[in-house]
Amino acid sequence: MVLVSTRGWVMDLKYIVWKLPLSLTPFRLIRGALAQYLTHNEQQEEITLLRRMFVVMAVAALVAIPGALWVQAPDYDPLDRVMLPLTGLLYLVLLPLVLTGRVDPRRALVLSFLANASYLLLAYNHQFRVFAPQYGVLSQSTYWFAVLYVAAFLIFPTRLAKYFVRALLGLTIAITLSHLLLSPELLRGRELLGGIIQFLLAGVVLTSMQSRFGTLRDRLNAMQVVASHDALTGAANRRAAEERLQTLHRAGERYTVILFDIDHFKRVNDEHGHATGDLVLVNVTRCARQLLPDSAFFARWGGEEFLIILPSLPKEEVYELLRTLRAELRNQTFGPQKGVTACFGVAHVRPGETPEEIVARADEAMYARKNRGRNGVEFSTLTPETALHLLP
Repeated sequence: MVLVSTRGWVMDLKYIVWKLPLSLTPFRLIRGALAQYLTHNEQQEEITLLRRMFVVMAVAALVAIPGALWVQAPDYDPLDRVMLPLTGLLYLVLLPLVLTGRVDPRRALVLSFLANASYLLLAYNHQFRVFAPQYGVLSQSTYWFAVLYVAAFLIFPTRLAKYFVRALLGLTIAITLSHLLLSPELLRGRELLGGIIQFLLAGVVLTSMQSRFGTLRDRLNAMQVVASHDALTGAANRRAAEERLQTLHRAGERYTVILFDIDHFKRVNDEHGHATGDLVLVNVTRCARQLLPDSAFFARWGGEEFLIILPSLPKEEVYELLRTLRAELRNQTFGPQKGVTACFGVAHVRPGETPEEIVARADEAMYARKNRGRNGVEFSTLTPETALHLLP
């Protein structure tokens, strides 16, 4: 096997990064979509799924990379001798950081995708100098482009995935054309030319199909959002909250339910109009989302009632969280309405208790708070007689 110098593939990298155009996708579009993806406030379940996906990818890579180097020993390809250990080192650094939550799995996935894409592009460019002229066919590494195309749509939002795969496909086309123009003798090999054409056409077809499936997935996700979210506030609706409670119940997890109701909301509508009432609901949602931890689930239960699901926390921590939320609501200005107050009912799940039962207890506690004076928090226990009252 003919080997090229390390300096040669370094020049290849500079050539790919700085000279070849991102023919089908302007870089600014990728940068904008990437920034939106990395800064979007994802649900905790989605972050957990992405973390698991990265762990699987990292473990697979850390097994495959030593295997690939072992097969080549002792005559290592200069590109693989450097790029494969560097890729493995990247996974070794990112894996514990992702597992401990110190690095967002989205950033880790982007870095690993770009690293793998760079390696495949370098390998593709490299084989036109070594493998293709000697054997008259493309090397097996080209098979992995299909995996990368599919992975982009599994990992990233459709818009960002489209930009990534179009840039990747555009670069492979640019690399191919540059070598065919600079080395026209490659055109004499029919088997090689046929393989190149099939490789590029397969990439076009695969990316087109994945783009179509991604668009359909986005439409389905949009329909699911409409079905599970409140149109006015953007918070989860009652249906989504009930599904979350059932999921927690089936998993046997411990959690806390908080129901709260805005005090004198009818008076706000009567004095200032329904537009102001809607503004109050929207801003109450915004305040709650800003103050609640990432592990919290927030939903509009109905009318001016909202429901919060928290992990099982000590009463003192729950009360302190609600004290901060109550203070924030009092200090807000909702158009002509200067602040609002609310009554909160809190219930911690008990062994064997159904979602309906814990919500009923939180509801009873909330109305008990209303009957004893508004703007406060009340904790429910199994019996109203032993309820713990925390006064404002």
